[in-house]
Amino acid sequence: MLHQLMIGTWTPPGAIFTVEFDDELLSLKLLKKTTIPHDEPISWMTFDHTKKNIYGASMKKFSSYDVVTSTEIVHHVSHPIGGHPQASSSGSNTRAIFILAAKKAPFYVYGNPFYKYAGYGNVFSVNESGGLESNIQNYEYSPESAIHGMVFDASETYLYSADMWGDKIWTHKKDLETGHLTLVGSLNAPSAGDHPRWVEIHPSGTYLYVLMEAGNNLAVYVIDEHTHLPVFTHMTYPLVPPGLNLKMYRADVVFLSHSSRYLFATSRANSFDLTGYISAFKIGAKGNIERQLFLQPTPTSGGHSNAISPCDFSDEWLALTDDHKGGVEIYRFHEEFLARVARLDISEPGFGMNAIWYS
Repeated sequence: MLHQLMIGTWTPPGAIFTVEFDDELLSLKLLKKTTIPHDEPISWMTFDHTKKNIYGASMKKFSSYDVVTSTEIVHHVSHPIGGHPQASSSGSNTRAIFILAAKKAPFYVYGNPFYKYAGYGNVFSVNESGGLESNIQNYEYSPESAIHGMVFDASETYLYSADMWGDKIWTHKKDLETGHLTLVGSLNAPSAGDHPRWVEIHPSGTYLYVLMEAGNNLAVYVIDEHTHLPVFTHMTYPLVPPGLNLKMYRADVVFLSHSSRYLFATSRANSFDLTGYISAFKIGAKGNIERQLFLQPTPTSGGHSNAISPCDFSDEWLALTDDHKGGVEIYRFHEEFLARVARLDISEPGFGMNAIWYS
């Protein structure tokens, strides 16, 4: 069977690359490079619930694209970063870093800026076709904040945000009719300087997994059923081998597999002479981590990326991207072992941000 994936870039010129994986021949090939606005490279992209729209964190903008087919992708609109007046200025280093699409009505889209002036999240309404329509809310975190990852619970009532620069995990409640967010509370990271970067939540709503970029570990939280705030369990798992200099590594992303029986996390190296790492965890029915299955090196440092992307139709296939060499790889997860089965190098500026599975 053939599977198409889309991938963006960290730097200009903007482009969306469509690649195809053949799960019988175990091969990868480039289908098309779609040119998009030059100064709007997409460092993080996601689909809407129908896979008819791509939303992108695009430097100074949040953008949306109509997906006609896997190789016919058309720019719809781009909106400037909202919140602090300096965030969208060309003179600031603020950039859009993450974007999350609601899977339940009203299907609004939630974006985060990063670096300076990043103390606000942006909420966008969508039109009947799913394209971004207007910025309807700029909700506050703190002036020190720089959010890098967010996740909704299964009901999409509560939103959890990982605040790298503020060293916090934030909880907001979503109005199910308007899509607006209100603050529930925040919690400091377990250790100062852990830098929470990414969050994933179990479908049961019981466990929250928080990836610490500087701490290079995965911290396990339970969700208080009354307050809906996360509570640290004091359980952490390493994302680089023990004994290494943690300052040479930065943990990256964490995602559950299609069945939610497994959890995958990655880290990056701060030197091209070193490799990043990928970890897998066995997950219990309620969301508890039963054990860490392995911690193995990735082929490169990962650069800005080393982003793991489990497919959304089985537990068998995962994509891994890097902008160290500029490549995308497919891994097979079988009998709790992980094997690389295909790699495609694409020598384009900034290539190798996250991959999203179209089919």
